[in-house]
Amino acid sequence: MGAFFMDKRGKYSFKEKLAAVVAVEKGKESILSAANRLGCSRSRIRQWLGHYREQGKAGLKLRVNKYSGQFRVRVIKYMLDKGLSLTETCSAFGIPNMATVYRWLTIFKQHGHQALLELQRGRKAISMARKKKQPDTNLTPEAQKLAALQAEVEWLRAENAFLKKLDALIQEEAQNRLKKERKPSGN
Repeated sequence: MGAFFMDKRGKYSFKEKLAAVVAVEKGKESILSAANRLGCSRSRIRQWLGHYREQGKAGLKLRVNKYSGQFRVRVIKYMLDKGLSLTETCSAFGIPNMATVYRWLTIFKQHGHQALLELQRGRKAISMARKKKQPDTNLTPEAQKLAALQAEVEWLRAENAFLKKLDALIQEEAQNRLKKERKPSGN
């Protein structure tokens, strides 16, 4: 089965992780069958196995951590010096999510270690409010009125384009739903 397999769930309980790891360790279940049973990827099971082998049961407990810049740099340098995979690096440092280390590695390769030291957690705040432009006082009243009308036309064009795309998506979803309803079950 060479298809790409996406995790169906985001979080797994400690008991589920421990049961899967113990079953694989004792040879009662393969990594693939444990992944299929839980609805997750094989790499996630391998990651849990690595955490379990490095830190025991404590390695399976979900932790949301804030990592210092020095820690991030140390992790990436250790990974590169030792030639470790993402899974091995996560297991060695007790980092529960491989995507975290992958993101650090990408930042390190693109911008260097200083970028990891300065990395802030989360997204930057973006204001969604429409900014009102101050009228240019150097313009005549007619020119100001024209500029305001041009800005309104631009806004309405953007709104119209958005609504057209939204309508197209709704139509596409409705067509897909109809196709699924017409398709025989195959049983």
